[in-house]
Amino acid sequence: MKKLLIAPLAVAALALAGLVPSASGATSGAATVRSDDMTTVAATAKCKSLTALSNVNVRKSASTKSTILRLWYKGTKGCDIKGVDGGSYKNACGIKSYHYWRKVNYRGTVGYVPNVCVKYS
Repeated sequence: MKKLLIAPLAVAALALAGLVPSASGATSGAATVRSDDMTTVAATAKCKSLTALSNVNVRKSASTKSTILRLWYKGTKGCDIKGVDGGSYKNACGIKSYHYWRKVNYRGTVGYVPNVCVKYS
């Protein structure tokens, strides 16, 4: 059973990192990968599961002024990548004010959510 789950995860991680060869690079078979992408792939491969405590916006950077990438639904799971200190937020998930964020991968979208809106599961 574990072998069946590893292959799709590996394919998804490679696609996330952009390691799928393009038509223009078909002769060399190489793709350009930024080190930031590899960090994300490595973190995703050893996923620490998080559950959203309420519906929460996944943002492009650790700031409430940042672009919203998608909505993470209450009770669903995502992957923790790392914690970051960022812009302060107010009244998030019942906390009056705080500034710590989690970099996460939620259904293929890598972004930031307030730390107090997720828990390890």
